[in-house]
Amino acid sequence: MIHGIHSHRRPLAPGHSLRRGNALLTSLVLLTVATSGAAAFLGLAVNASEGNMSRADRFGTTRAGRSVNKLLAENLWSSYQRNLGGADPSVASLRAYLDAQGFPHSPGPDPARVEVLGRLGLAQDAAGHRVFGNVQIDSVLVHRVDEARATRLIVTTLPRTRRGIERSHADVATQETDVFALEPARWDGLDYTLLANNINCIMCHTHVDDARRIYAGTAMLDAGEFQRARVGSIESFQFREDPDSTIAGTLYLGGPAIDADGRPITDWAHLPLKGAALDGSGRLIEDGYGGLVETDLVPADMASPIPYQNLYVDYLAQASQVDGTLPDRFPPPFRDDGGFDPATGTPTPAGADNRIVDDNEFAGTVASYNGTLSGGAISVIAPGDRITTDAAARALVAGTDTGLGAVTEGNVVLTGTDSRPIRINGDVAIDGDLIISGPIEGTGSLWVRGNIYVRGDLEYADMMSGSDRQFGISPRGVSNALAMTAGGNVVIGDPFRPQWGEGAAVDGTPSGTWNFTLEQTAVFNRREWIKTQPTLPGQLVSVQVGTRDVQRELFQSVPRTEQRPVTERRDTGRTREVPVFANVQIGTREEPVYETVTIPSTRPAPYGTPTYERRQVGTRSVPIMERQQTGTRREAIFEDVVTGYTEVVVTEQVPYSPRRFETTTEPVFEMQRPQHPNPEYRGPNFIPRYYALGEGDPVPVQNVEGYFDPATQLWLTDERVDAWDASKLTIADPNDPADPTLFPAGRPAAVIETLEPTGGWMDSDILRGLITEALEARDPNRPLTVDATIYSSNSVFGLVPNSPSEGTNGAFRVEGSILAADVGLLGPAGTELLYDPRSQSVLDIRDESKMSLTLQGSVPAPRP
Repeated sequence: MIHGIHSHRRPLAPGHSLRRGNALLTSLVLLTVATSGAAAFLGLAVNASEGNMSRADRFGTTRAGRSVNKLLAENLWSSYQRNLGGADPSVASLRAYLDAQGFPHSPGPDPARVEVLGRLGLAQDAAGHRVFGNVQIDSVLVHRVDEARATRLIVTTLPRTRRGIERSHADVATQETDVFALEPARWDGLDYTLLANNINCIMCHTHVDDARRIYAGTAMLDAGEFQRARVGSIESFQFREDPDSTIAGTLYLGGPAIDADGRPITDWAHLPLKGAALDGSGRLIEDGYGGLVETDLVPADMASPIPYQNLYVDYLAQASQVDGTLPDRFPPPFRDDGGFDPATGTPTPAGADNRIVDDNEFAGTVASYNGTLSGGAISVIAPGDRITTDAAARALVAGTDTGLGAVTEGNVVLTGTDSRPIRINGDVAIDGDLIISGPIEGTGSLWVRGNIYVRGDLEYADMMSGSDRQFGISPRGVSNALAMTAGGNVVIGDPFRPQWGEGAAVDGTPSGTWNFTLEQTAVFNRREWIKTQPTLPGQLVSVQVGTRDVQRELFQSVPRTEQRPVTERRDTGRTREVPVFANVQIGTREEPVYETVTIPSTRPAPYGTPTYERRQVGTRSVPIMERQQTGTRREAIFEDVVTGYTEVVVTEQVPYSPRRFETTTEPVFEMQRPQHPNPEYRGPNFIPRYYALGEGDPVPVQNVEGYFDPATQLWLTDERVDAWDASKLTIADPNDPADPTLFPAGRPAAVIETLEPTGGWMDSDILRGLITEALEARDPNRPLTVDATIYSSNSVFGLVPNSPSEGTNGAFRVEGSILAADVGLLGPAGTELLYDPRSQSVLDIRDESKMSLTLQGSVPAPRP
């Protein structure tokens, strides 16, 4: 109690002191909490400020580090491109360049990293530190890892902030690692239904469509969502007399479109080749019943082209391909740069650009494959083994192996059945040839170093819903999508079947029979031969080749006279009796009446021609006439009598006397083929690729008949060849080193691709037996069907006999796509090509002439 201080306030009411004390306590508590909260808030704000600064610093160092990584990668890529000097890039030249720059291949968990900070030309601060913006760069480390198709640069930069200079904050240091891939670009032709350098006979009686539209309502898209099919021809597109075909989409022509004689097509509206109506987004327009709305092919205006037209002519000449890319080449599926020694990783360039799949090229392409193949009947024929008997071949069809791994050495026979379909999972490679047929399921691709023979149907083992096929979905619920590619050729059906009317199988020699396969071979070989010629022969013309002096004896006109008799016709007074004859009917006879009936050919175009037969349709009565004497008549007898002679002056040419001569000069002419510059000449180092049926067989080249037309820049000729005809063919001999076609002076020998089993591991007659056995066992009322995307930088040959007794009705169907440099397929009763985008998605074809630099990923990590 404080004394001496008086209060003038009123006394408190009872209980008031307690309430006031509680309120004061509450106020004190609130004040304490508020004060503590303010202090805490201030502390958090300071920490947040420091955290924000730390995050900003880390963001800055990360951004700077990755920028430096990108800078290094782009500098290396740019300097490599400059070093090429205009040549095409390749994996081999890139790796050689990186070796020269001091970046060796360094795989494994502890790679040899190369310090490159001093090479980047970064700015320096006063203390000599390398800086990028406001960030100090302590180190830039690079190591290189070579894989099958790509070279990867792993770049690690160590950036730090410069806070330590201020002595108020610690540096923020990070480690930024980016992985860059230098690899060939993915080939951009896989979205075509049909793509070839040159297209001719396959477009006879052909319908190109989208499998999604055909199987709508099953496992595919709904109506109205169907994209167009795409057909492309890089060099030329030739129509025979009656193509009678439909393309449900767009046709792209990199080169000219020509008729059966090689002349440019200008009138598209009257061709029996139709397109489809497209909407503004390139989708197919259907009628009310889901049918395709056909329309004429109308060339787009290439002066100002717009997308989603149904025909583009001379498309490769366009600076901007407004409707998608038309590739200008077919890259080999297996690299053709010589490859790399698998033990040392050093390049082996001896096999580069030889158009042959060398050992290291095959091994390098498939090194990362990890697929498997099982089911069906699988047989592997070891390298060096030969199949020479029917019994041995039948054993292969029955199966000798249980499965295949990612890479198989040897030749392989795969046969699926309804109860045991072939099953594929991933990428599977075969170092040999492949013979395949039957049901198949799963998703994957087959990479075959040699030839692929599809000896019968190769169809997806798809689920059925009632009578509807669930296209691309197996009964096990997995997706069915297959792609196949060959380093050699792909052969479908019976390539050895002789043309109609000839009995023996084709053996590839002039003493044997001829067929469609050899005809297409001769045409393809001519197109390859043209690329080897600096000039080409034109049409035969009469050309003055010089003059000659001609000496002639001179003559003079000399008159002379001669006597000519004068005669007179006189009556002798004598007569003679002569008989008179007349035709007299002595009766009638019945004779048959005929008419000529046209019988259509049972052989399809181009081999089928109609025949004509005279058939009796009735009789008619005709008179029987006889020449009879009806009497005689008397006639006078006359004679010519000479009454005298008359003098006549005549003129004759006689030599001068003495003889005189004169010499004149006259032109000398002969028929010649003028030579014209060849716009398709590939240069002296170009290695042509020709086709023959078997190893050592003659190579037919259809270049004797026809000529080069400089006005159209085309070779004009009839495409058809019906025999080993020397008036149409050059028959080159691969066994003669002096042969000018296959062994031209100053260039390496040509590459010859053969259709018979590689190296003769199976006799061709044994192979044909397997083919005919598979064909005869099938339902002849169904089209021969292949469900796959098929790719070859060489050829796809196919022949479907139009003969139910041989198991086929001449109809052919592909549900996938056909992509090959040369396509020679004949389905005489009609061909269907149905695009399936799923099958092309499992095929990774790379164009090594188009390398690219891509950032594959970043691996941020704390700095050690």
